[in-house]
Amino acid sequence: MFDSSTALAYFSYSLGIIVREGLEAMLVIVALLAATQQRGERRLGRFIYLGALAALGLSGALAWSVNRLIGDNTSDALEGFFQLLAAATLVYVSSWLTSKRQSNRWRRFLSNEVREGNAKGLPAAAFALAAFLAVMREGAETIVFFQALAAGATESVERHAITGGLAAGSALLVVLFIILRRAAYRLPLQSFFSWTSIFLYALAVIFVGQGVASWQEAGLMHATLISALPSVSVLGFYPTVQTLAAQVVLVAFGAAKGFVPESWAGPLVGRRASAP
Repeated sequence: MFDSSTALAYFSYSLGIIVREGLEAMLVIVALLAATQQRGERRLGRFIYLGALAALGLSGALAWSVNRLIGDNTSDALEGFFQLLAAATLVYVSSWLTSKRQSNRWRRFLSNEVREGNAKGLPAAAFALAAFLAVMREGAETIVFFQALAAGATESVERHAITGGLAAGSALLVVLFIILRRAAYRLPLQSFFSWTSIFLYALAVIFVGQGVASWQEAGLMHATLISALPSVSVLGFYPTVQTLAAQVVLVAFGAAKGFVPESWAGPLVGRRASAP
């Protein structure tokens, strides 16, 4: 007998990851398509789609290769590595500092992409390459996240829930793409990025707990048990001093960043702002 709330949690994690990562790539694609339309060269749009599709194909092949290489007999040490790597990446991409300016940066990026595409008269290959790199970057991040998510799913129903979330998220992305093509500049990006940044940061906290626990099971880290506390693996909550300490540090780090003045945040996020 399985806990349906556990399956729902993994479904939600999977859905949230694919929608967040997919939307970032789609915003770049929409900006490139807008540039070709304003130049009156709609024919270049197919090169953008070809670049994006090539990246999707390569991402899928890479995901399959990683899954085959690691397999179901993955050691706890390797699982822990992917979970901690995913946590570190999530902290970076879901930075609360970044989310404060995210919507304005994306709108500036959309406008700049259109203006520069018009001014430079970029060739078809440049549009295709830009689309390829945008999708490939998000695809690589997504592979790491899903590998970490799968490492924490111990029951088959949880793995099915991850697959279900991936399928539902992919379908939702198709709908979002149609909407973006018509209303990219009018979407409530600030709310979307704020809420998903919090969601992904919470997921980072879960992955940190699971990663430390995996390394403890592998014997790479000492485990100091707190017998009075329960174990809730779906939340990455394990009753050891080491797992809880790592999660508390991450939560404190995120909370501290939330209080950093906006004027201090600029130098820290400026480089990422220029290339979402």
